[in-house]
Amino acid sequence: MNITLSQTAKRTLRALIALALVAWLAHNVGVEAIMKKLAGADVGLLLLATLLLALDGFAKVRNWQLLLAANVDDQPVPFKRVAIAFFAGGLIGAIVPSSASTDACRVVLATRALGGHTPACAATIFTLNALGWFTGSLIGLAGFGILAATGRLPVLLEPVALVFVATLALLPLAYGLLASRRTSVIRRVERIAGRWPRVGTTLAKFVDALLVFEHAHMRFPVFLLVAGLGLLAQTGMFALTAAALGIELPFAVWMMLVPLTRIVALIPVSIADFGLIQAAHVSVLSLFGVPAWQSFTLSTLFAIEGLLIHSTLGTTAFLLGGRDPDRASLGAPAIPPPPRNSASTG
Repeated sequence: MNITLSQTAKRTLRALIALALVAWLAHNVGVEAIMKKLAGADVGLLLLATLLLALDGFAKVRNWQLLLAANVDDQPVPFKRVAIAFFAGGLIGAIVPSSASTDACRVVLATRALGGHTPACAATIFTLNALGWFTGSLIGLAGFGILAATGRLPVLLEPVALVFVATLALLPLAYGLLASRRTSVIRRVERIAGRWPRVGTTLAKFVDALLVFEHAHMRFPVFLLVAGLGLLAQTGMFALTAAALGIELPFAVWMMLVPLTRIVALIPVSIADFGLIQAAHVSVLSLFGVPAWQSFTLSTLFAIEGLLIHSTLGTTAFLLGGRDPDRASLGAPAIPPPPRNSASTG
């Protein structure tokens, strides 16, 4: 009970910090200027941008479905069921600080939808994120290259390129090491299993699911292509939202900003994409000459578009989750509705 209260207190504190940061930024930037800019935004472009964001979500669902299907051999893994877990988890996670909590929600819902397979659900979400980081780093570096070639790359942003390079180097290296030392890793897991059998079995299944490209002989370029198309759709969302506010910057800026935003989102000081993300956007876009009030408005619209996706597709996912005949035939419990006091519990 004390542990639960402690976790709730931490999540509440993070949410309060995120909201306080947004309020402080809005106050310093100028609330009146922000509201005036929001009122003058091109609604048609904003709706089109939101549709592009939805396409990114469905691209992630497709890759997650293929990863799950390769690890779950006792039943089919329909796209619909995976989409329900993905978007419903996004709805819950929208009010929980950091994207890591969103992933935890998705793992729980996917486990219920499949009647088990928690290690596979957790490992495939981790792999899905790794695909996003890797593909995003490729796109981000391409954006850096274009900006550098045109002489529009701010010097202060150059260290960020090193983060992308490190991601591209470390992810394949880590996967290669795990694949090459699978036997020794499994042996260590078996030692754990000697003392805690359930923990050892779970860890062994998790490691095996991580190595899906090895044991299932899946084509990595196909996953890379789907992830890339999704991220480019999200990049287009950034560009269209900026255009709706009259912000004119090279497309390469958004190619760099999308993966950078994903990295910032890992820090648990944002709730529903409000918080540290706004501070990061204001800081980065100021280097390209965008006024703080304009970049804050832009970042706010990014968050609102995300909330629109969560509230529409997420709510639809909850409604479909309780009526899914495939889940009923498996005897899987229905996806529960979001808790009434979820904002206070994180």
